[in-house]
Amino acid sequence: MNDRIQAWKDSTWQIQPTLDMPALDPEAVQYAVLDSDPIEGFRMSLKQNRERFRKEIGEETDSLQRELLKRVQISGTWDRLFSVVPGDQVCLLVPSRSERNESLMRTTLIRSNGPAGRKWFATKIVYRDNAPMCWCIPVETAMGTSVQVEIRKENVLNITRLYEEIIGAN
Repeated sequence: MNDRIQAWKDSTWQIQPTLDMPALDPEAVQYAVLDSDPIEGFRMSLKQNRERFRKEIGEETDSLQRELLKRVQISGTWDRLFSVVPGDQVCLLVPSRSERNESLMRTTLIRSNGPAGRKWFATKIVYRDNAPMCWCIPVETAMGTSVQVEIRKENVLNITRLYEEIIGAN
């Protein structure tokens, strides 16, 4: 029996993500493992919608409403990239330990016998201090190996900067 289990482990690649972002409320992120770089899809979608987005923001006279509209444009564009991912492949990652709930203990392991190679561990948009944030971490997978992915403040994707580079609306 152990030989079959080992053979199965050797025929899969694994990603073990951890979440270390205690300032998130709620302390969880939705994620998927993608076969292509979602940042490129985000850039392309922003370029396709650039004029419409600029016009919508330019027509808004209230600065708070402009900021909210910008967040909607960012979140909608990024999260739309997940529409190609089957629902059973979009998962929820919670911390293995939580200051709010010490009894929460969870280990997450993604295992697949699909093609190995370059993957992107990407999260949907979450908010911290009223700013949209997400993670997009490239990983190299190989059969029979496990890759650690850490979601933390130091490796957040500055999605607002990407948006502003393309849309040019501050």
